[in-house]
Amino acid sequence: MPVGTLDIMKLDGASPSFQIMFEENAGGTFLARVEPDELLDFMTEEMRLDMAVSVDAAKKAETEGRARIPDIFLEENNLHAIMDYMEEEDVGEE
Repeated sequence: MPVGTLDIMKLDGASPSFQIMFEENAGGTFLARVEPDELLDFMTEEMRLDMAVSVDAAKKAETEGRARIPDIFLEENNLHAIMDYMEEEDVGEE
């Protein structure tokens, strides 16, 4: 069961977006980039994080530019589902 740190950074630019990184404590990294209007849904629906944690993290990332939440637990199946989702997104962009 992966336990790690969730790191959300606001990326300013012509089209602002958020970078979401999940680092497993034992090693390994997951990285995604989502649009601002997709951030909360991505965390709650794709990553299956708790709504309260997701809302707090999204607000902090929006206002402070970054939110780091240690000791986040993701079920292994959810982590694989997220990676599959991101691979589908990458294929769709080509």
